[in-house]
Amino acid sequence: MPDRQRPGRAAEGRRLPGRGPLRFLAYAEEAICYSFLVVLVVVASLQVFTRYVLNAPLSWTEEAARMLFTWIVFIGAALIVKRSSHISIDILVKVLPPAPRRWLCVVSQLITLTVVTILAIKGFRLLQITGMSESPALGIRWAYVYAAFPIGMSIMAARYAYGLISLLRGSAAPIGQPPTPPVAEFPR
Repeated sequence: MPDRQRPGRAAEGRRLPGRGPLRFLAYAEEAICYSFLVVLVVVASLQVFTRYVLNAPLSWTEEAARMLFTWIVFIGAALIVKRSSHISIDILVKVLPPAPRRWLCVVSQLITLTVVTILAIKGFRLLQITGMSESPALGIRWAYVYAAFPIGMSIMAARYAYGLISLLRGSAAPIGQPPTPPVAEFPR
């Protein structure tokens, strides 16, 4: 039976090699997402408990849950790029011969890279304009919450740039494009 990749793990071979800071950065976003998810579940559970059981809701739980959710969404989007798991319409890619398929993937990667780079730049500009105000319940600057967007877009841009370079060199499948799925084999 041929060696198969597990679903959702298409980009596993593209993780950063080595030890130390690069390996730490390669897994930092996963640690952030999963940690924030655990804290979000605890905060939301606390909110439900204090509101419906004690009938005395806490003022800060809803705000904290929204802040955590914002970070989970944008760092999670970058994490999904890392795993090449974003939804894509790939019917044209599957029917084209290898050479045009490669150039279609180059154009797709370039367009996506351009869009996420523009979004990252605009996101950092937005931080300069609106980030000085503080949240009412927690007193946290909104810049810390709004930073999730440009940081997530920057990570995505870096990944798409790496995928584009790899694609142009011909060394790997582009990030964001799933590899050709294995053919299902049935027992005989």
